[in-house]
Amino acid sequence: MIHTLCNNGHEGHIDHFYKIAVFEATQLPYFTHFTNEEIIEEILTNLPDTAQVLIADLLPNNVNVAHSTGISASGKLYRTGIGFTITPQQKEIQKVLEEYNNEEVVVLISKHGSTHLYGTTAQPLLCTYDEVNSPQPGAVKGYAVRTSGSTYAKSIIFDHINFNIYQRGLPFVLAETL
Repeated sequence: MIHTLCNNGHEGHIDHFYKIAVFEATQLPYFTHFTNEEIIEEILTNLPDTAQVLIADLLPNNVNVAHSTGISASGKLYRTGIGFTITPQQKEIQKVLEEYNNEEVVVLISKHGSTHLYGTTAQPLLCTYDEVNSPQPGAVKGYAVRTSGSTYAKSIIFDHINFNIYQRGLPFVLAETL
């Protein structure tokens, strides 16, 4: 079959990542790349309020998502790397990031037209962070958060689903006062 794809490259059609949810993998029920998408959607939508989830609005032009294919002895392999910056540098933010540092996670990252899931509880990604400092007055200062790992499956793309996890979290400043 011959396919012609339209590559809409002008500014009005470029969709960018704007929100991310990083789930601690141990907080989710077990699922793999073979699990039905409807079941995964139900898992992510019906999380208990006690689940460990880091939710953040992404700074424009400050997120990098790489999802490349490779070959391993077991077959096809997908290498994932997601990086973004959280600002400002605050003790409370660093404390939260430390809870996720070197932990296994599953990442849900959203554009305005779709949401992408990277990792599973069977093959989670590893989360790390570093402080970002610069002597330049206009440079971003905060924390560089990275998730990376390899899985046997491509990302799962959910079209036109508004995951309620984004509305369930308390704003950070409010949550700290409770």
